[in-house]
Amino acid sequence: MTTAIVVVVLVACVAAAVGVFLMTRRIRDSAVRSNEIIPGQPTNAPAAWAGSHDPEARLHRRIRDALALLRADPKLEYDGERIDARVRIELAATDLDNWLIAVSKTPPRLRETALAHADSAVTELENVAAALSGGATVQHDRVDELITRISSPPALDA
Repeated sequence: MTTAIVVVVLVACVAAAVGVFLMTRRIRDSAVRSNEIIPGQPTNAPAAWAGSHDPEARLHRRIRDALALLRADPKLEYDGERIDARVRIELAATDLDNWLIAVSKTPPRLRETALAHADSAVTELENVAAALSGGATVQHDRVDELITRISSPPALDA
């Protein structure tokens, strides 16, 4: 009788441990996926940025959301010009995100100018993404200007 109770308790403990392991793994994987700015492409952003209130983390999430808006419009998958614009914007936004990661590692006195540039670049990214996903004609000049702006951030040195 006591052997049966011990076996039941052991099985319950093992089942609980497996359940906890699977749940924490699922939560961790979900956090990693929610931090990616392009689905399936790993990001260099710290996992803590998923919920951080730091300016760099908020800008990272705004980039992620703007790119998600670009991918949300099903018409973007059938128009070659729109696909090309989206891919070019995604590549430039990845560069901007990596630059933000570098900014987060610099001394605070050097961040103000960098964050101001990043904020205006992300705002423009959001505007272009909203226009494209809303069905606006691809304005190549505007996309090129956005990519140039994103791709040429100010230097991080003093």
